[in-house]
Amino acid sequence: MPDAPSVPVAPATITRDAEGRATVRAVRVQQPLRIDGALDEAHYRDVPAMSGFIQIEPRPGDAATEDTDVWVSFDRDNVYVSARLWDSQLDRLVATEMRRDSNVLFQGNDVISIVFDTFYDRRNAVLFSVNPIGGRSDSQVTNERQFSQDWNPVWEVKTGRFDRGWTMEAAVPFKSLRYRPGIAQVWGFNVMRTKRSKNEMSLLTKVPPSRGQAAMVQMSFAASLVGLEAPLPGRNIDLKPYATSSLTTNRNITPQLSNDPDADIGLDLKYAVTRGLSADLTINTDFAQVEADEQQINLTRFSLFFPEKREFFLENLGLFSFGGVQNTANAGFTNDSVAPILFYSRRIGLNEGRSVPLW
Repeated sequence: MPDAPSVPVAPATITRDAEGRATVRAVRVQQPLRIDGALDEAHYRDVPAMSGFIQIEPRPGDAATEDTDVWVSFDRDNVYVSARLWDSQLDRLVATEMRRDSNVLFQGNDVISIVFDTFYDRRNAVLFSVNPIGGRSDSQVTNERQFSQDWNPVWEVKTGRFDRGWTMEAAVPFKSLRYRPGIAQVWGFNVMRTKRSKNEMSLLTKVPPSRGQAAMVQMSFAASLVGLEAPLPGRNIDLKPYATSSLTTNRNITPQLSNDPDADIGLDLKYAVTRGLSADLTINTDFAQVEADEQQINLTRFSLFFPEKREFFLENLGLFSFGGVQNTANAGFTNDSVAPILFYSRRIGLNEGRSVPLW
């Protein structure tokens, strides 16, 4: 990867070289930003916005037909991304989806997507997307291709309207992200805007048009985000105990049961050993709250494939994905792979079709 352009000197927030590569600068705020989508704080008047988006469709390399202004800022707890999306056809804005992680968000809505490569490895990233009415999606991306929408971090976002477009304001806690050790950070960063009525997609940095909709996660072409100061990790422990109880009555057996009590307890523990290494512990884990599988009818002699939905097994699941073909029906990423599955976690907790407890 060629060297990035020079670091922007304040008050500038972006520099570019002749080939379109960019370096962008995050700005520290002294007070937490109010996440309301209004973008009316003095911060947005005093700090220059990043702009100059470049089309990838329908006219690759041309300037975007609508202006987009972006700010990246941070305090000791959050990294903030805000955007003002100018639109000369506001009456043709498309925003119909509010379900989290719905593919309709990418396929049929105006949307803005923000990508962070927090380890600056130019391969892996986290993706946050928002439409004009606040519908959101969040994903983990590995190898610039495979993505998992089962990752659901804590973050806040609000959208708004003004007479010439719409706005977006998001706060992502540092605790929801993993990054390299050290206070001073350099991340990969890109922003993609989709204007559905024009079938136009544009990015903050130039990406080859052959990448299609997957251009937004091509971290090898992303900007370098500098100036960010992340807090040192503390004791990041996530503890989830559970307890259940029940009463059973069954008069069709011998001996009969009448309000027979039963109780169960369990525990999930996640401990962040380092920013790149975590330890997960489960004792008699409870999957009662996990999303149910979609019903399928199998008329073949082959087993059905059901995706993993249990949170304990979703952490960095993409590391076990290899190869694959692009699936443009899902935002241009790869969901399904033709490569062999080396690790299929759904078999864990089953023995000859019967569930067994995990200890």
